[in-house]
Amino acid sequence: MKKTLVLMSIFALLIPITYSNGGCIKIADDMLVQLSSSPLVPIVNKQTSFLISFGNNDGLINKDINGNLKIVKNDDLVLEKSFKVNEGILGLKHEFESPGVYEIFLDFKIGNKTYAPEDFLIEVKEEKLNFVYNILFLFVGIVIGMLLMKLIKNKK
Repeated sequence: MKKTLVLMSIFALLIPITYSNGGCIKIADDMLVQLSSSPLVPIVNKQTSFLISFGNNDGLINKDINGNLKIVKNDDLVLEKSFKVNEGILGLKHEFESPGVYEIFLDFKIGNKTYAPEDFLIEVKEEKLNFVYNILFLFVGIVIGMLLMKLIKNKK
């Protein structure tokens, strides 16, 4: 019983890791620009939160950063936004209206130097409500759990 509780605790603690998103990093000269999103794959007509962090080898940039952000799909401008941050992190919330591949372009200025990292590509998908896969996944998980517990019990 104690082993079961320990295994279930470990499993429960690992769940948040499966939903984490380290993001994508682009390099512009001596700057690192990281884009992460939640959810990992944006869904049509649901709000997506983006975090864009600006840093270098020493960590986040604590200087004023002025820039411009563009979201483009098939050469059509979806969103254009000017921004100013001073803590090295830019937050953005956006709802996409159609599925497809989008490009996020950034250009920003720190002091007198202008940076323009490569564009970020993101895929937006339509939400599919298919509970059969969720139920199947749950069933397979229960069967695997039962088999593992039987193996652990037999090793005693």
